[in-house]
Amino acid sequence: MTDQPTASSPGRVSTPAGRLALIAAVLAGLLLTNLALYAIGRALGGVFTYRQNGANVRVDPVAVTFMSLVPLAFGLGLVAALSRKWPAAILVARIAAPTLAVATIAVMTLPAGFDTTSAVSLAAMHLTTIPPTLLALNALPRGPGRDTRQSPAR
Repeated sequence: MTDQPTASSPGRVSTPAGRLALIAAVLAGLLLTNLALYAIGRALGGVFTYRQNGANVRVDPVAVTFMSLVPLAFGLGLVAALSRKWPAAILVARIAAPTLAVATIAVMTLPAGFDTTSAVSLAAMHLTTIPPTLLALNALPRGPGRDTRQSPAR
């Protein structure tokens, strides 16, 4: 038996392990990009602080890590679960994810009162979630039974 591509795997990531590896790479790339944007923003004078309950709160690399990875990982997990019974969930997510990325700039970042450099850096971080999200959504199986393979008869 050879490992030649078949009609069920025309160049896409078609194995669960391959999809998981792609999603892990997407998450790692997003995190590295957002931490680089944070470092650039800090180097350009951004202080990344906002007022909450009368105290200054600083956005630090741990917060950037958490806010970069958790929403995307949770969303992908939710869409993966939903798409097994409702394949249209992937299409909905392809529209909702970029919309939410832009909307959260207006709802979270701008009203927080960050200095300009910090606000621009944080807004860029929101926007950087769009390409990896769309790439990861492409890796998800579409519909029930897409991960199952027939075992060779013995």
